[in-house]
Amino acid sequence: AENGEAPNEFAIIAVKPKAKAKSSGARKKLLENMGEKTIEQAMEEQKALKAKAESIIRDAEALDREQAALVAQAQAAYDQAQSEVEAMMKKEQEAARAYSETMKTKGESQKQVEDATKRLLEARKKVAMLEVYAVNQRKMRELEEKRKAATAAAEAAKRNLVEQRQREKEALEATRRALEEARQKAKEAKGAGRA
Repeated sequence: AENGEAPNEFAIIAVKPKAKAKSSGARKKLLENMGEKTIEQAMEEQKALKAKAESIIRDAEALDREQAALVAQAQAAYDQAQSEVEAMMKKEQEAARAYSETMKTKGESQKQVEDATKRLLEARKKVAMLEVYAVNQRKMRELEEKRKAATAAAEAAKRNLVEQRQREKEALEATRRALEEARQKAKEAKGAGRA
């Protein structure tokens, strides 16, 4: 077929193995694709295609490296953001704990204030009771002093009355004696006038 001779059926089967037939078919196809180009032109074209493919591969590898760098930067940014979020969450938890402690302390303080207020009210009640007691004691002392003064005045009046009666009695007794003496003298004077 290559020489332009007609192919012999027996020759094809006997001479050409199947592998060569494939190779020959690929060669034929290659020659058809080359068209009217020379082998040198086809090789140049293939070298240009190879160079273009290598350039595309290099560009793709560079793009891959850039993308890998961007991915690495994005991963670093993500890691940093994640650590910042974790730090913020930790701060938030600490703030929540502090708030809880503050509220607990506030509750305890409020209870202490309530207890202190109750104690203050109790103390005020006691002070009021002691003031009432003191006023009552003072009134009792005043009443006792007035009673003693009244008793002393009554005893003094009684003594004065007793003394006055005693004086009246003594005066009456003195008057009686004086009268008796005057009667005696009058009797004696009468009796001496008769004699």
